[in-house]
Amino acid sequence: MKKIFKILMILTGVTALVSCTTAPLTGRKQLKLVSDDSLVAESKQQYSEFISKLRSKNMIANDTPDGRRLAAIGRRISTSVEKFMNENGMSNKVKDLSWEFNLIKSEDINAFALPGGKIAFYTGIMPVLKTDAGVAFVMGHEIGHVIGGHHAESQSGRTAAGLIMLGKEVADALTGGATSVVNNDLVGQGLSVGLLKFSRTQEYEADKYGMIFMAMAGYNPEEAIKAQERTMAMEKGRNVEILSTHPSTEKRIEALKNFLPEAMKYYKK
Repeated sequence: MKKIFKILMILTGVTALVSCTTAPLTGRKQLKLVSDDSLVAESKQQYSEFISKLRSKNMIANDTPDGRRLAAIGRRISTSVEKFMNENGMSNKVKDLSWEFNLIKSEDINAFALPGGKIAFYTGIMPVLKTDAGVAFVMGHEIGHVIGGHHAESQSGRTAAGLIMLGKEVADALTGGATSVVNNDLVGQGLSVGLLKFSRTQEYEADKYGMIFMAMAGYNPEEAIKAQERTMAMEKGRNVEILSTHPSTEKRIEALKNFLPEAMKYYKK
């Protein structure tokens, strides 16, 4: 068994050493088998096709009070994002940002940002966020996933998981099936849990970016905590955190409160 796990650990280590980068804000080491730049063109195309289909079904609500409000907040947040990037040695990434903000008619409580500066909010989230500052925080958070390289990191994680599973199959062959005692399903489940935990780390980082970007745009970062509290009030019967793709709302609020003094430095500028 020691030999089996040694083989698997070596395969894992080789994968991790292929390409590592550092998260801009936190300094956390990131596995990057896929570059941020490589996702921009694909993301822009997918976003364009997605919005076009929704527009053909009259599901875009840009020409409404909330749609115009979203665009106005987006202009302020995008300006703060570009300022942050220029001041922190990431001006080379500004060239990839061609901002676009769309409000989608849907009761879903959701929002997302894609590499290249493509943003979408669902109408269902607007009453929950309520204030402009609440919208600004979520927008900053979603853009934070882009600035933090989380899309490429997550894609790399899935690629690494596939490589490790492939490596196990190779090890099976090389050892005459000796590693077959390590059930493939169990290995896959272990990797899935590990990747879920990794995703929670990304969420905490994106929250920090969100607070900074909203503060730089002139929105009080204290409102991020209030927006998260309103979200928490709507959540019932959450799953156990260890099996969730996001941190529990209570822990996110705690983390936001802990980061608030740092975020306030940007609000006072």
